[in-house]
Amino acid sequence: MPMTPSYDDGQLRIRGALLVEDSIDVVDDVVIDQPRRGEALVRLVSAGVCGSDLAMIDGKLPYSRPLMLGHEAMGVVEALGPDTEAPGIGSRVTLWMRPPCRACRSCVNGRAELCENSGGMSARGTLLDGRTSSSRGGEPVYRGLGIGAFSTHVVMPVNGLVPVPDEVPDDVAALVGCGVSTGAGAVLNVARPEPGDSVLIMGAGGVGLAAVMAAAAVGAGKVIVSDPSEHRRKQALEFGATHLVDPSEDLPLRKQLKALTGSSTVDVAIDAVGSTALLEAGYGVIRFGGVLVAVGLHGMDATLTLPAAMVAVSHKQIRGCFMGGIDPQRDLPRLFDLYTSGRMPIDKLVTSRRPLGEVHEALDDLREARGLRTVLDLTL
Repeated sequence: MPMTPSYDDGQLRIRGALLVEDSIDVVDDVVIDQPRRGEALVRLVSAGVCGSDLAMIDGKLPYSRPLMLGHEAMGVVEALGPDTEAPGIGSRVTLWMRPPCRACRSCVNGRAELCENSGGMSARGTLLDGRTSSSRGGEPVYRGLGIGAFSTHVVMPVNGLVPVPDEVPDDVAALVGCGVSTGAGAVLNVARPEPGDSVLIMGAGGVGLAAVMAAAAVGAGKVIVSDPSEHRRKQALEFGATHLVDPSEDLPLRKQLKALTGSSTVDVAIDAVGSTALLEAGYGVIRFGGVLVAVGLHGMDATLTLPAAMVAVSHKQIRGCFMGGIDPQRDLPRLFDLYTSGRMPIDKLVTSRRPLGEVHEALDDLREARGLRTVLDLTL
């Protein structure tokens, strides 16, 4: 049943999935402060379950605890801080974990995706000013990737909120808040293939399939998907893939590409997993002057080995891509347009919907690769 919020001394009592020590508990005794200037109180409606959530649970992304999980979400603006006018109360919004400050050198130069101030929010699990805005038993509750979206409400900087068109469903708007933007942005903002180019996407999870959709949407001539799972490879055809590669085959990748497409090279290769082996393979098959995009995250001790003789003479480019190179106010409306026009069927990614009380089952869906994306309904 939906929970009726209750106020106590100016604080709102909320419900959420809290990582305490090594357990995840759904609790209803977290309190959240009212928004300050430049902030909004958002009643959350829908949240995607993302691989980064598992990384937080497993300690691969270290955060102080207790930690409110979740970071990929949409909701409705319920209140605004003093002297704050937009987005209006009642607006449906997607949340973005790196709200651009619009004042640092990167933001002023049109590179808001590299904002020099917002990164600390997602890294520390706090708001921009270092506070968490929520607590339990008098102790701060930290925010997963700076948001903490597996909850009924959250305080967010308004620069991290993007209005959602009426025709975009709640769960689609939530997925655009991380995974879809990461994969699609790798194509739209970083690789930027020309119409007719060949694009190899290595990994057919949620991020990889978002890249597939974007590549098809911009007119790539060949959208080639490589994934060890036969089921996921076949699913990729529903999202715009034109050719499929089985990486478990003994035949070298260049020969597989030649047999499939008539060419042993591609214009663009994207590692959507986070594997040095895939990066090295991608570098080997991009044409001279081609682009290799590194999307998946690696451990700090991972190293990449490339043929040094080719680095200078081939003009091959390796481009890093974190969070799709997204400027939320610039790019999320474009993704919504691609969805509403039918060019990016994001809704097909959603294979399960669960209430917040089934957060453990939702996380197991991801761990065990059950379906593509599970979305939590935060109103239940």
